[in-house]
Amino acid sequence: MYRIFALLLLASVILIGCAAEPTPTPTPTSEPTVVPTNTPTNTPEPTPTNVPTIAPTDTPPPTSTPTPITGVVKSTLNVREQPTTRAKLLGVLKKDEVVTLVGRTEDTAWLQINYPIGEQTNAWVIAERIETTANLEALISIAASPATAPTQVAVQPTSSIPTTVTTTAATPGATTAAQTPQATVTTTAEATTTVQATAVTPVETPLPPTTGGTPPGSILLDIFENGGFNIYKVRADGTGLQQIIANGSEPALSPDGSTIAYRMRKDTGGLGIGLASSTGAFMSTLTEESAAGYPTWSPDGNNIAYHILPSGRLSGRIQRIGVGANNTPADVGIGVRPAWQPNSGINVLFDGCKGATDCGSLLTLNAFEGDPNNPNLVTFGTAGAWSPNSAQVAFQAPDDKGSTQIFIANADGSNRTQVTTDTGTHGMPIWSSDGAWLFYRSDQGGLGWALYAIRTNGTDARKIIDAPVHPEQWTNAKSAIAP
Repeated sequence: MYRIFALLLLASVILIGCAAEPTPTPTPTSEPTVVPTNTPTNTPEPTPTNVPTIAPTDTPPPTSTPTPITGVVKSTLNVREQPTTRAKLLGVLKKDEVVTLVGRTEDTAWLQINYPIGEQTNAWVIAERIETTANLEALISIAASPATAPTQVAVQPTSSIPTTVTTTAATPGATTAAQTPQATVTTTAEATTTVQATAVTPVETPLPPTTGGTPPGSILLDIFENGGFNIYKVRADGTGLQQIIANGSEPALSPDGSTIAYRMRKDTGGLGIGLASSTGAFMSTLTEESAAGYPTWSPDGNNIAYHILPSGRLSGRIQRIGVGANNTPADVGIGVRPAWQPNSGINVLFDGCKGATDCGSLLTLNAFEGDPNNPNLVTFGTAGAWSPNSAQVAFQAPDDKGSTQIFIANADGSNRTQVTTDTGTHGMPIWSSDGAWLFYRSDQGGLGWALYAIRTNGTDARKIIDAPVHPEQWTNAKSAIAP
């Protein structure tokens, strides 16, 4: 049995070995070609760039815009380049206009404002004419800019200074950044600087103003007494006072000195403009308009201009009327207090408005052919009077402190000069016949109204007589020159 099993096992092994494929003989493998490798270069590590760290900026909180200090114009107000009435007039503000206040003078008499309104440029106005609830002391105190006269300096005429000049030649075509100097040439020269000497013109010492003496002629004026008006005549030295017309006011003497035109006040002839002889004898009624007053003669004596000013009103109209047969009134313009230009003049000087802004101004207009809507602006002021040669005008206007004072100016408004400076109210000026003096009304600082005289250069102020005025009508207290 065992032999049979062994034989079977042997046969199985033989069969299995015959069935397996013979193993191929392996082909010898060629060795791979070695490619030489370059030794790597040590690459330097990049240097890190220091990026500056920007610190965050603290954003400031928004700044609150300060509330501007404002004021309201109380009445027509001049705007000036400097805080003085002698400064250049820049314009006029109307009542109730609102202005921005930016500064003040040390004494707070003047305020600096933004002008024109809404702009950042500055100008000056009188503080008393501005209404404000603000504390003006909080405004910046600004000193006025004085007018600086040029200073003449004497200069030594000639000086010789040795000077070394170094010249550097640049390579042609080279750029600015790479200019290579090719040669340096040093030249020493003696430069002579000649300075022309400035001739100093000797300043002429002005002569002292004329003083002393007595104004010439006489004055016609109205005086308010015992509840009514009367017209008086007085010499310029204060002597010879006499009443010549009762119940009359606002006199004007004709160019030939023969006739007085005046405002009648319930005397012979009723109300209106009357004519009387130079001694006061009533002659005739020129116009019966009850609100007519303030007459002024044309240079040839053939016409009279006057205003129509109803009671309680500040504005009126100027009319012209012929003396004689041609006595139909004709309108001249809108305004009050006319003064006819002397020396064959055809212009009338009066108070009014230039357009809707320049109110409280002196204006002129051709009395016969002028455009009532387009008068000529002279200057800021009221109650104007021509000089005898028509070259200047005298008038009243507020000073730096707001007090009414007397001024004079050229007929075109230039060279405006303050004449009176005393405390109080001074107004209603007229010229003496020689043009050297002014006569005017003054309240003498509250002591009572009087007629005064002063030289046009501001010297020799003197009281002529006491001359009471109506407390509410002193701005119509007209006077006139007489022989």
